[in-house]
Amino acid sequence: MNLTCDECGAALPSDNCESCRKPAPLWAKFCPHCGIELVARRSKTKVKKGRQLCSDESCIGIIGEDGLCTDCGKRP
Repeated sequence: MNLTCDECGAALPSDNCESCRKPAPLWAKFCPHCGIELVARRSKTKVKKGRQLCSDESCIGIIGEDGLCTDCGKRP
């Protein structure tokens, strides 16, 4: 199972969690399914040029044109 963007449907870079084997975004600090720490994978994160990830490391959103995270609504 691949992760996709809720907004545009694009495939998101993900890898299976070593614990529960469910897909987790490469930039996630913790598995969204089982909660295990995934810190070692953060180096694999690839973000398209010009995009800024949410400053909340457990969030998978990006900062939109309005300056807010597209997922959680926080400011960077």
